Amino acid sequence: MELMIRICRLIKLAMTTKSFIINTVFFIFLSLLTGPFLSYGAEESIEIKKEIRAGDVLTFDSPEFVGSSKEYAPLETVIKEGKKYYLTNSEILDIFTQEKTEYSESSILYEGVEYIDRIPETAWVQITNEDLKLKQTVELPVVSQVEERLYWDYNFTFPIEVCGYQEDTYLLGDREIPNGAPLTDYGVEFLKYLNLPEDYYQITSIVWTGEPVERNGDMIRNAQAQGKKLVKNIRAVYGGEVTVPSVQAQIYRGFYEEDRTEKQTDPLIYKNSETAVYERQAWNGYRKIVRYIITITITLTVLLILLTIILILLKKKKVEAESEPDSQPD
Repeated sequence: MELMIRICRLIKLAMTTKSFIINTVFFIFLSLLTGPFLSYGAEESIEIKKEIRAGDVLTFDSPEFVGSSKEYAPLETVIKEGKKYYLTNSEILDIFTQEKTEYSESSILYEGVEYIDRIPETAWVQITNEDLKLKQTVELPVVSQVEERLYWDYNFTFPIEVCGYQEDTYLLGDREIPNGAPLTDYGVEFLKYLNLPEDYYQITSIVWTGEPVERNGDMIRNAQAQGKKLVKNIRAVYGGEVTVPSVQAQIYRGFYEEDRTEKQTDPLIYKNSETAVYERQAWNGYRKIVRYIITITITLTVLLILLTIILILLKKKKVEAESEPDSQPD
């Protein structure tokens, strides 16, 4: 029984050794076969530079506004420095405006301004910010005047009071007027007495109004002068610095890209650098030959060492197997 067990163990060892030899030979054969195709890599870092060709990108913000946004929507195309840009995207943003001081103007139309009239140097005017729908009433100085119309106004009239009507004559300034003479004949004298220029005022008629009356022992009679005056419509512009308070508003923001279809020459180039890790492959020339020779040499050396070890083990086992029966007792 003990001999049988030893024989079985020897057979098992032989089978194991045989498998080991077969596997070793297969491995060496595979190494020899694939040796020329092995990749010898060295991990290195390299900077890769990329060039991306693209057109200009523009961003435009509309004026700050309150209310409907339709009129503030960005245009589909814009021209800047001879280049055409197309709208690619847009958005509405909620903001709070900053308090600011800016120059503002407002005008007032004065109608029927006579020669003796003067335009006010300052006036309270209403300033309206159309974008923010904001109205303010402020006092501003006049900055300019524009004459819009010049015409005759036939509503020129003024009263006359004659004292000493009972006398043969009465005085109009330094001029002596006979009692009973038509006053219209003295229209120019009346204008001079009132210090009104003939180029701007004309008297067409003077008529008595009512009968003479006595006042403090003197006879007095009233008259009414009628005529025309040259007047103007003047638009006065008032302007100055006005502080606009902060309010909640919105803006329209549009994003544009340059149209590259019309002009493809001289494109803009954006350079980008990246760092990559890679394994460098050596397949050509002298390196390939040297590495292949080294592979074969190492493989054959390993094979010889393995075969030597196997032979030594087999010989040792054979000696032990032959000596064991002689040591058994009779």
